[in-house]
Amino acid sequence: MFMNTTETLAEFTVDTAFEDLPGEVIEQAKKCFLDWLGVALGGSSYPIADILTEFAGETGGGEQATIIGKGIKSSTLNVALTNGALSHVLDFDDTHLDSLCHISSPIIPAILALGEYHHVSGADCITALVLGFDISARVGMALGPDHYNKGWHATSTMGHIGATIASGKLLGLNKKQMCRALGIGATQAGGLRAVFGTMCKPLHPGKAAMDGVLSAILAGKGFDSIETILEVKDGFLQAFSTGCDPTNITKNLGNSFEICNNTFKPYASCLLTHPSIDAALRLRNARDVKLQDIEYIKARVSPLAMDVTGKSNPVDTLGGKFSLYYCIAAALVEGSVGEDVFEIKRIQDQVMSDLQRIIILEADPGFNNVTAEVIIKTINGAIHTQKIEIPRGDPRNPLSFEEIEQKYRSLAGMILEEWKIHSMVDHVKNFEDIDDVGTLMALCC
Repeated sequence: MFMNTTETLAEFTVDTAFEDLPGEVIEQAKKCFLDWLGVALGGSSYPIADILTEFAGETGGGEQATIIGKGIKSSTLNVALTNGALSHVLDFDDTHLDSLCHISSPIIPAILALGEYHHVSGADCITALVLGFDISARVGMALGPDHYNKGWHATSTMGHIGATIASGKLLGLNKKQMCRALGIGATQAGGLRAVFGTMCKPLHPGKAAMDGVLSAILAGKGFDSIETILEVKDGFLQAFSTGCDPTNITKNLGNSFEICNNTFKPYASCLLTHPSIDAALRLRNARDVKLQDIEYIKARVSPLAMDVTGKSNPVDTLGGKFSLYYCIAAALVEGSVGEDVFEIKRIQDQVMSDLQRIIILEADPGFNNVTAEVIIKTINGAIHTQKIEIPRGDPRNPLSFEEIEQKYRSLAGMILEEWKIHSMVDHVKNFEDIDDVGTLMALCC
């Protein structure tokens, strides 16, 4: 049942060229690059950026690629590690819901680090992203929810697969080398959900990006591994899930691309909070309800949303991003849920705290992860209800390129001059025509 899965994916990666990609897939990849640039630039102002940049300086290596937002160059390994962590620290990066992965955050840092060092074209970067994304998502869907429920952080484990594929594609590995690279990358995979709420969570995609680059480089130099890492006994699929469905890996391979099923976040919080935020914002905009007139707020959500984001009274930024209580309150008080509403002074605001006390969460086993219902009861007995089944940003209710550009500009504006922000947008819009991705990275600081 698992036969030749690794070889099939390696062959598909090696044989697929930019010219084989449909136009809508290319445009979706550009959205991923622009969204990633925004969240990584935003993340470059956080303490983890200074720690990892200092680490890169201490460990040395050639000045091969650029740490985003810092203007400092280091080895491709150090840059992939750092940029991968910066792109996930805000938890504002895109998400592939069916695999429970933030797929761009471990893959794009590997692509841009190697791409800058080797003067790779934009078209080749797009191809590497599409292939790394597709295979990472497919393996994640094959493992199913059992993998995440066991405590693994899928962004990290699947990120090792995607970053290795993308790196191997950029370095021109042949099929045998690609199989070995996957063996090297997969055996390094890890990442535990228990560390959520610490710097280790954004470290996960950074380490996946770093390990993907390392795996492809080593395989290209003749470093060996088994060539059947996905399907072999005690290999990746068997070790990481007891409910694996390997048919998801190669079904319609090359005919449909999972990057088109990507979700771009309109709100700067865990994706599981987004349906409730949508519902709260709609109630706020459609009903003339004053905060002081609310008796209680009830939110019905999926069991996973309750498990991951059902924590009340957060005390810091990351806690707020993983608290349905806070996110609903922020939506009703602020009328928006961008990065600015997660500043410490807002999280600790008394109005926010008071509103959270009258919010009731209820897990509904009939709700999936994109469904939520928010009910507001006022002290005069009026009841206002809003149910969301396809939130903003979902591939069935997607953000336009212009909306992603607006998000990018709001985050990049914290770091860059306006002319650089504008130039980077032009670069991404015409990414397939760029001869050297280094021209883009030169603007990122």
